[in-house]
Amino acid sequence: MGTGAPAAGGFDVVVVGGGAAGVLVALRLATGGGPPPRVAIVEPGARLGEGVAYSTTQPVHLLNVPAARMSAFEERPGHFVDFLAGRSRMPHARLGAEFAPRALFAQYLRATLEALPAAVAPAHLRASATDLERDGAGWRVHLSSGAALPARAVVLATGNAPRRIPPFLLHPGARVVEAWDYEAVAAIPDGADTCILGTGLSMVDAALVLGRPGRRGHLMALSRRGLAPLAHAPGGPPAAGDVDDLLALGVRARMRLLRRRAAAGDEPWQWTMDRLRPHGQALWRSLDPAEQRRFLRHAVRWWDIHRHRIAPDVAARIARLRAEGRLELVAGRLRAVTPHPQGGSCLHVRPRHGLHEHTRRVDWIVNASGVETGIELRPGTLLQAMRARGLAIPGRHGLGLACDDAGRVLDRRARALPGLFAIGALRIGDLWETTAIPELRVQARGIADAIRAGAATVR
Repeated sequence: MGTGAPAAGGFDVVVVGGGAAGVLVALRLATGGGPPPRVAIVEPGARLGEGVAYSTTQPVHLLNVPAARMSAFEERPGHFVDFLAGRSRMPHARLGAEFAPRALFAQYLRATLEALPAAVAPAHLRASATDLERDGAGWRVHLSSGAALPARAVVLATGNAPRRIPPFLLHPGARVVEAWDYEAVAAIPDGADTCILGTGLSMVDAALVLGRPGRRGHLMALSRRGLAPLAHAPGGPPAAGDVDDLLALGVRARMRLLRRRAAAGDEPWQWTMDRLRPHGQALWRSLDPAEQRRFLRHAVRWWDIHRHRIAPDVAARIARLRAEGRLELVAGRLRAVTPHPQGGSCLHVRPRHGLHEHTRRVDWIVNASGVETGIELRPGTLLQAMRARGLAIPGRHGLGLACDDAGRVLDRRARALPGLFAIGALRIGDLWETTAIPELRVQARGIADAIRAGAATVR
């Protein structure tokens, strides 16, 4: 895998972002048919394949799905399990059902890149993309280093960005760390009372570290509904389900039907959700705009905790922390954070089903409030610069970027831009289910095929 300065004459393809999505695109471009394109991955981090999800080094941070579902290649389902088998004494047959540490998945992606022949390996340019402009039939990517890369195609694989705590809620002395800053979370002093803002997957990550044996501080996790991710059940359904009877229904009718299905069988409700797994995008796109808005207002959090589940061992640890009184889940709305007379911060919380504001003192706050889906609010300048040039518009309901079915970005006139693609989280408005490895690897393959097919027209 190459590193260093831009190649003379630029690259055929520039992938912006070196997390899982960007690496999957680069792998597909390197291993497809025909002459391999020259590929650069623009990523400021020192290591590829990490992004937000897989940059943790904490062994308690496990994958949220079994290893058998995590191959980089859809047509080679055992690829990741084979990688694990080379590093484990566990029988190969059992590894597929294991929830491996997330750090191992990042190692797997890097090892797969490093196994590529030098002639087709992507270059890793350690910089951030700050702007993008048309350059004849291709593109020019401007970097934080001052360089400008000519490319015939660009893939935006920028991944997730954290949702910020509104500054007006905080006082200047509040001690706040981001849940995705794993080292900063681990460095919170022993004995510190901590509020985790959010009760989703990032809360689970923070609670596993802050609630490890030997630590004494109390943890409070706060969100509007106080709902935490649920656990996977052992095994799984023998086959995907049929969703034809759901596609014509609205959100409420779908929820009622799914509840009846889960209650009627002699199997875990998780299997009902697993049967829906391959149809998530179809279920989203079959809703009209009004029903999609209804889902986002009323059902999305319930969907998330049932659909995006956690490993049974992780769920057991969270349950143990709650039973011991070390972790408290609170449903309510944060109204303000003010200085506390005894040091630290005072949280002003309106309980979900209460009329009167409560106050709680904490030493630290961990921001685990979720993913920022509005492109205007994401950190960095690239997406804002693209909007200013008319090269991008928000996706449905203001979520992500507007793209066509092939992943090509739409400009302000809703025209698909040749040679400009988005993958993963940026396509949430159009696809909804778009951030997990099964979706990312399908998108990566489609984008790589489209780039090869359009090579003659975008040079």
